[in-house]
Amino acid sequence: MVSYKWIAKRRNYREEEVAYRSLRTPNDRLPHPLQTNASKENNSKANTVVPRKKISSIYCDPLSHALEGSDPLSQFISKDEVEGPGIVPTVVSQRDGVAQEWLKHRTIILSKFTTSEKLSIKSSFLQGGEKLVVKQQINDKTKYRLQQLDEFEEHVSEHKGLSRDDYVSRITQISHELHHAWALDQRVKALKIVIQCSKLLLETHPFAFYPSKFALITDILDNFGLMVFQRIAEKGDIRLVNQQLPKYFKPEHVSEAARETCRNWMYKIASVRELLPRIYVEMAVIKSYSFLENTDFSATLVRLSRAIRGVGNPLVAAYARAYVMRVGREIAMQDHSFIVENVRDLYLSYNQLYSNNIRTELTVFRTDLADYLSLFSPAYDWIFQTLANTGHYDELDAIWRMSFNQTEPGLLWLSLLSQFPSDFVLPKCLELALHITTTPSTGISSQQLMVLMGQVLSRNLASSCDSHAGKMLNVIWPYLSRKEDADSYLQCIEAWMPYLLRHWRVKEVYRIINDIVQHFRPKAQSHHVNQLNNIVHALVRTEQVDYQSLFTTEPLMCLLDIYPEGHSRAEAAKILLQQFLIDYDRSLSHAVMVDHLLFIARILHDTLNATSVEDEKRQISELAIALIDRVDFGRDFQQMLSFYGDARAAFTNLDPVLAHLVQAINRLSSRTRQLIQEHNERTGHFVRACGAFAYITIPAITCPMVRFRLYLLSSQVALANECLGQADACLEGAINLVAEFSPVDEQWAVSNISNLLSSLLVQPDTPDQNRLHHLRRLLRNVRTFSMNHTLHRLRSTVYIQAIRLLSAYIQPDYIYHIPNVESNDRLYLGDGEFRMEAADYCSQLLTELLNDLHQLGTENQQRKQASLALDLFSLLIESADIEAEPSLCQLAVQLYLLARKHNQWDGDYAVSCTGHPHASAMNRVPSQSEIDELRTAFILMDSDRDGRITAFEVQSMLQQLGIHLREEVVLDLVRQASQSGKNEFLLFSSQC
Repeated sequence: MVSYKWIAKRRNYREEEVAYRSLRTPNDRLPHPLQTNASKENNSKANTVVPRKKISSIYCDPLSHALEGSDPLSQFISKDEVEGPGIVPTVVSQRDGVAQEWLKHRTIILSKFTTSEKLSIKSSFLQGGEKLVVKQQINDKTKYRLQQLDEFEEHVSEHKGLSRDDYVSRITQISHELHHAWALDQRVKALKIVIQCSKLLLETHPFAFYPSKFALITDILDNFGLMVFQRIAEKGDIRLVNQQLPKYFKPEHVSEAARETCRNWMYKIASVRELLPRIYVEMAVIKSYSFLENTDFSATLVRLSRAIRGVGNPLVAAYARAYVMRVGREIAMQDHSFIVENVRDLYLSYNQLYSNNIRTELTVFRTDLADYLSLFSPAYDWIFQTLANTGHYDELDAIWRMSFNQTEPGLLWLSLLSQFPSDFVLPKCLELALHITTTPSTGISSQQLMVLMGQVLSRNLASSCDSHAGKMLNVIWPYLSRKEDADSYLQCIEAWMPYLLRHWRVKEVYRIINDIVQHFRPKAQSHHVNQLNNIVHALVRTEQVDYQSLFTTEPLMCLLDIYPEGHSRAEAAKILLQQFLIDYDRSLSHAVMVDHLLFIARILHDTLNATSVEDEKRQISELAIALIDRVDFGRDFQQMLSFYGDARAAFTNLDPVLAHLVQAINRLSSRTRQLIQEHNERTGHFVRACGAFAYITIPAITCPMVRFRLYLLSSQVALANECLGQADACLEGAINLVAEFSPVDEQWAVSNISNLLSSLLVQPDTPDQNRLHHLRRLLRNVRTFSMNHTLHRLRSTVYIQAIRLLSAYIQPDYIYHIPNVESNDRLYLGDGEFRMEAADYCSQLLTELLNDLHQLGTENQQRKQASLALDLFSLLIESADIEAEPSLCQLAVQLYLLARKHNQWDGDYAVSCTGHPHASAMNRVPSQSEIDELRTAFILMDSDRDGRITAFEVQSMLQQLGIHLREEVVLDLVRQASQSGKNEFLLFSSQC
């Protein structure tokens, strides 16, 4: 391979910059190519100063405007905007609202009330089981109506030893049997099924499962009631709307046949002997009374409510009243007398819960009174919720006052507090709190009531002033602080914490925290962690939180100390740090506050280990970085450096944080340089300390690419601060990392190595090293790396960039300098050997690149060969003095022709390469006068007038001009200039 002598072009960077600016076309007023016409008109009409609110509309995503509103989503939105006002919104009926509320209530009941005891079920419609003998005594008067129902009583069986899931499965089978019987027009069988299901509610043992049993059985009753309702409507040719009667329906519209069917159902139900099944079934079909004339639902509901007085078991009676309340709400009664009637009856029978009979029964079944009373809560909650929905505060007040007349009103207060409106309850909480704290209770503990009251007050902080906060705190706090049981104390504090924080000052808040710490020293138990976290949440979520006071005193740190070690403590630290970073938008300059926050962040970091997932590391890294960015000690740079050192010691396992600290320390060093024109002894020591911090921190980072960029950044900052030794060491570190790069991202490697090469231009050589030692070592590492991973394109690109750097080295004045730093143009001023050595190194690199080019041709990789040829052509045009060295000019021509040879080149890239002034003549279209001159010259050279020029004719013309070239050289030139690159003659064409 022929070697070429490299001669670098002399560059005047200032003139080139001026020329480049003159060639630039100002495009500030040109529209974006992807912008819509409407946006272009807006741009043309826009003033120089654009209001902030209009910026978002002008500089929106151009791709989103490409469809100009024709995409499906835009059309859908525009359709909604046009048709929206004409659409009548769907109104949820009161019945649907009640159904949704009951669904939530039912879900809670089924999930909360379960049992591990064995259950039994009696039915005539389940296969298997133990047969029961039923004795029947039928009155002659009712025999006719019951004769069909009694047929099923002869086949009753009992299924014993059922688990909870088995019991639910049997109930489901009964429900399917009901639908099957109804589909076969076996109405009597369907009625008997629901009667037997209602009888199941008479059995309360095991107690813990009774609420769930009630929910399951009432589902069957609801389905039966709906089927009867639909059947009568179908009989009367009435079209239902969403299972409801039409808006303008009147009983007079019902046919006599439908009325007769309705009466028959009511007569059959009235003939049921047992009280509870008769009440439940009639309640299930109560909506069917709508088909009868002059139906008074209120009177019917009152009658059913009074009938429940005959139910002796208070638990059974409570849930029967809850069912009356539900069906009454579903039919949207305007008269609420049945509700008040039910509640008053409930109060009259309330004392039965504490009777001797109940206590004896509980003793027999080994059930605690508190557990038994908790079974009433779902029924009582629904009853008092129904009463609260009436909105009559006079009635609510009367019921509230009546509760104080009961001997043990705790169960009532639990439902009243949770179900009555908050604006009604809050003014009465003080009176209730006084009563709770001074009066002992049985079954329902004062703690349960205090916890619920605290929750109610904490949920309504905006209107909590109605609760007489000052007096309330004087009553509550002594009660809370005197509690010795840790579990009870923590439940109360958790409920009351938001309320206490809202109405107490900072000193009192510290009093609360200290009291919590005293109750749990030395450490809280693991089951306390969730409640402690809720307390910490409340502590930082209150509107009155003073973060500076909170994080500069010891109580908060003591609160964290009582947490069990490990993830539970880290969870509390995460809550504190996250909420602080959200709320506190000022810079941190208080040293104690910074230390405490760093301690909290260190708690998070210390939980990381080899098993920690990447997402957890990422979240903690983001919190730590946000905290580091928030700290600012102003111009006390020494304190900032000390803080960064503490942060590095705290987050040794988090690479993103370490990388961020290196960047932060470099910013700090750069700020020092900006403030001081020339370093003195003190600032010199400081910036060197910053450089040492970065140099020590970078090796702890795992990713070699991140380390490379940080080394490079640190070297640039060190050079700007005149720390030549540190800059040299960081460059060495970066160069040594090239071998550790990932071969996957070749473009990243090229970009960052090019950045390194640009830094080498102003980095002076080290006196005890050879000239250009950094560049030589870098290229050796690049050669090794590219050969190990077969990345030939990477090596070629870096070599081309290195030749550009070496050409810049040879210039008498560099394109840029670092103030107060003598680059190689100053160190080697007047040193011809340095420039000669750089030129020789360029020739060496160029030879290696040409070898690569030849190898690509040998391997028939024409496209890669064309691309490399264009790169080299661009390099020669830009950086070589081809006018001073004809061989380089000839090489440039050969490279250009080689790129075009197989038609595999990148046309756009070729245009950009030939855009250089010295190359434009090779690719531009000649003018007509130039074509005429060329034709004349062609005719003069074509001595035999055969229309082509041979090598002999060219050589003769050159000899006449005094130019003597060997025959093989002339033949080679003719071949290169021919259209095909192979012919030994030239043809004239104005397109060549």
